[in-house]
Amino acid sequence: MFNKLKQIGQALSPDAIRQGLAASREAMANGGRLTPEQLAALPPEQRAQYEEAMARAQQSVDDTIANERARRVLLGPAGDYHYGPMPDREQMTSTDIGAHIAQARDGFKQALRDTVKGRPIPPPPLPPVSNDPAEQSAAERAMRDEARTPYLAADRSPVVFTRIAADRKKPLDDLCAWLGTSGLAGRPDLVYGVARVPDHVPGKLGIGRAAIVEWEITHASVAALPPAPPPTAVSFDARETWAARRPGEPSVLDEDLGVEYLRAGDLGPEQCLGIARRVAVDASGGSGGEDGGGSDPYVLAGVTGVVVLHPAGLAVGAVDRMRAARPLQVVPPPDLQVAVLNWLEIRRVVMPRPDKRPLVPSPFPYLPGTAAELLQAYLSIVGIKPRDCYSAQVTQDQPGNLIGRSAHTVTTGAEKEPAADGELRKRFRGGSRVVVAYRDAPEYVAGRERWASYERDVLQAQLSVGTAVRAPVDRQSALDRGVLGALVRTAEVVGDVVSGYGWVSTDFDKIPHYRYCWPPVQ
Repeated sequence: MFNKLKQIGQALSPDAIRQGLAASREAMANGGRLTPEQLAALPPEQRAQYEEAMARAQQSVDDTIANERARRVLLGPAGDYHYGPMPDREQMTSTDIGAHIAQARDGFKQALRDTVKGRPIPPPPLPPVSNDPAEQSAAERAMRDEARTPYLAADRSPVVFTRIAADRKKPLDDLCAWLGTSGLAGRPDLVYGVARVPDHVPGKLGIGRAAIVEWEITHASVAALPPAPPPTAVSFDARETWAARRPGEPSVLDEDLGVEYLRAGDLGPEQCLGIARRVAVDASGGSGGEDGGGSDPYVLAGVTGVVVLHPAGLAVGAVDRMRAARPLQVVPPPDLQVAVLNWLEIRRVVMPRPDKRPLVPSPFPYLPGTAAELLQAYLSIVGIKPRDCYSAQVTQDQPGNLIGRSAHTVTTGAEKEPAADGELRKRFRGGSRVVVAYRDAPEYVAGRERWASYERDVLQAQLSVGTAVRAPVDRQSALDRGVLGALVRTAEVVGDVVSGYGWVSTDFDKIPHYRYCWPPVQ
């Protein structure tokens, strides 16, 4: 007892207190770590405990940084702007209370400014080369093309985009007619794919009705072709259960079901004109204002099914055989590659307003200015031949709102630009995914390695993040069934679109999250 009291007295002596305060000041100056001298003075057991604690702390910091990096689609300057700066290792391991308080204060001020005024667009990294938007955009594109050149496949095929206008009441018929008159219907080996442009081009009577529907055909034809018969188009509804899936099993991509149909018809990609997600747009000017003057307006774009196009006279009876055999397994063949790139995150920094054109000058000129540029880059770097391609499209996934927004304002206006019919029209720009489905080949393995390097070093991105490709199917709950399930689905779709006062019915109410394989097999 006497020895313990003596030790306590020594520990509380003025000299011991002064030494302790000095050691604390040294540790704080060293970022909270013990100095080499202090570490050497520790007994072996305490030193081992200290080193173990520091190792655990360092591992926790490393895990935090790795997890934050793994969730980001964009890295580099665009990522720092969009998500905030990456966690700083030194700051995380420091015990400097003053620095932490200052960092928290600055972060709060910035968040408050962003809430009140909206996040400011960062200035372009380089001075503009021209005050003319078209010339400035062309100069930035030339810089990106130059940066992309070292990664391009040596034997790549041409990539040509042709956009056409179609009647909103019969868009698929008009597409098939154009493919026939252009001659591409007879040369599927020259076609990468087709896609319904996921934009909304409203007419003069308000945003609720489209003036036209646009299709974009991606092909390699650089010369005129003789006309051919219109192709066959086969559609699959996302609400129908085509595939058997148990909870936890991989869900079905639209492209998986399209390839399943082609296999049932004994067709390969060289006989396919495209597997296109069937994009629909549901728009409303809001309650009491079809022209856009009402409350809670929205422009929703999402996927309601998939369509497969091929030359006429092929795959006869394949759909009937599939329907009779439902539910199918729909297992992707080993040689099928499906690349799904997260264009949405790029769009949010180069084109933050869906109702306006891309920013010029671009705050991040190293990123593609359009989704078509990203699609062309993937095809040209991997070196995919159109004869091996099932699908190449800029498209959607889950329903998303294209309405224009600022910090505190929702607007139904949009900038006008030339549409595919040559008219100046308003445009709400959609598109959240770039999808390429193709038959694999040895040369494409090296091509994907080039793409990975380009994506990492030039785009400073990881574009597969957030795409949820073949995500595991959830278990069906009581909230998914009957009338209650319909109300829940409506709330999920509309919740991010309107303010939440009352129920709003949209075209996507009955589209399941897991298309073609819902409900799951119990």
